[in-house]
Amino acid sequence: MPKELPTSWLDKAPAKYDDDLAEMDDFFRGLAEKYIRETPDLRQQSLAQLRDWIAKHPHIRRVRTDAPFLLRFLRTKKYNFINASKQLERYLAVRMLHRKYFERLDVEDPEFGALIGSGFLVPMPERDAKGRTVIFSTAKDVDAERFTVHQLSRAHFLLMEVLNDSNEFQCGGFVSVLDFSGLTMAHVNLVGVNDIRLQVNVSANATPVRAQEMHFINAPSLLTTAINLVMKLTSEKLRNRIFFHQSWDELYARVDKSLLPKEYGGSVPMEKLVADFKDRCRELRPQLLANDEMELEVTKDSEYWQESSDLELESGAIGSFRKLQVD
Repeated sequence: MPKELPTSWLDKAPAKYDDDLAEMDDFFRGLAEKYIRETPDLRQQSLAQLRDWIAKHPHIRRVRTDAPFLLRFLRTKKYNFINASKQLERYLAVRMLHRKYFERLDVEDPEFGALIGSGFLVPMPERDAKGRTVIFSTAKDVDAERFTVHQLSRAHFLLMEVLNDSNEFQCGGFVSVLDFSGLTMAHVNLVGVNDIRLQVNVSANATPVRAQEMHFINAPSLLTTAINLVMKLTSEKLRNRIFFHQSWDELYARVDKSLLPKEYGGSVPMEKLVADFKDRCRELRPQLLANDEMELEVTKDSEYWQESSDLELESGAIGSFRKLQVD
């Protein structure tokens, strides 16, 4: 049953703030203390500070102020207020300036629902021993003649929006496994240079997530070379979180195969994973669609307008990789 939203859902200064948070077990509470330096007092003080900043922000018109949403940014930036508030502002700006990449996250839409139904991207039900969510992606059943790069981008954004209100995802982070078996030139041609620049910029600066590891399996040599060239410009810490595997046995040495779909060594069939994910999307549908109404006034003299108008390679793709922070 879809959750009914309060009338104050996007009120930037509601009469009463929503502090409803699910309880965390001792394991994830320990992760939050160790890696994010979170304490109950720091959490409440930081939420109050960020809410005050939002209420006084001259260009924010409508935004979520509930605790799960704001903690995405505070936890990703380890409670550094300046960094967290800047990331929130950027998150709103990219939603305003690039709507076709990030809005209409509706699995009831026939075309978008078909993309999600292809198994392009699914969260696994069990976390690994370190508490990290495992995300699995494969393009082999994605019809490159049917779907667009905007729909692919929206699928990634949908997944993050669905997962990112949970304490476990925010504190444990995630591991991605990307299977490139069956990738064709038609798939490659879906994505242009400007699309890549935008996605890298958004991932680096505007996405409040804690990426822990990324595993590429059976990636074509050209793709491997391109990724390695870009990764040479990043920090050693980030490079150490990117892995290329030429066989499934290589992957299994790093990722517990029991956590993957049944077709790849686990226990849950892809068909059920897709169905369960679509059910979660339907349950959150009112929230996902209402989020499209968040609003930040982006003036033509703002840094965000300029970035959107002129994504140069240095300040775009490569520049963003240089600035990408990992914890």
